[in-house]
Amino acid sequence: MRRMEPGSPRGEAVPDLYLRTLQRASQIAGGEQALAMHLKVTPSHLSLWLKGLERPTTEAFLRAVDLVSEYELAQLARKSEREL
Repeated sequence: MRRMEPGSPRGEAVPDLYLRTLQRASQIAGGEQALAMHLKVTPSHLSLWLKGLERPTTEAFLRAVDLVSEYELAQLARKSEREL
């Protein structure tokens, strides 16, 4: 699902990738407040991004990608260790 950005000149949609990544990062961080602190943004900005009303900044999005990637890689490593 893509949501329309009301402030964009052509009403461009926020790609699902942004929304899914931010939602997963929020779960990993322990909620929106914790994620906002991790991303170094205000909770109000994060809320707009999670609702698909605005596109996150590149810097904040990449921090979220790093958080999700590091968590998922750690999960894989733990799973591999248990299988040994």
